[in-house]
Amino acid sequence: MGQTPNDRITKLIDKLAPIWQTRLGLDHWEITHIYLDSYYGDDGEDDYKVTAITESRWQYLQARIKWYLPSAVRHDDETLEKVLVHELCHVLLAPEQTLVDTQIIHSSARNSYSTSEHDALAERNYEHIELATEMTTKAILNGGK
Repeated sequence: MGQTPNDRITKLIDKLAPIWQTRLGLDHWEITHIYLDSYYGDDGEDDYKVTAITESRWQYLQARIKWYLPSAVRHDDETLEKVLVHELCHVLLAPEQTLVDTQIIHSSARNSYSTSEHDALAERNYEHIELATEMTTKAILNGGK
């Protein structure tokens, strides 16, 4: 009986996750990997599909990485390892990255921003988070080269 594409993903992530968790100093975190048989969000005409997302409760040292298998199966093992490191970098950076989110939420609750201003700030913050995470991922994977 052969290995299914989904089995390839789960076995690879389950093998690599503890290794990278140790390398990134995240051994003390409780990180759960969840494998879903669906796409993230809207499955529209756009070819870009989200492969994984990370949710963290950094104050409790807990995180969940959700893997969207229909997207993940399109990637080779090397790309999946890069995605894994990227998602673990979200965990690593979570306390800092949620700081601006919290400020935006509190300011919006006090009506400091209009809806459009709030949306623009939230989008800009998301872009900054992704850039910081991707730069950190590349630095780690390139080993300073």
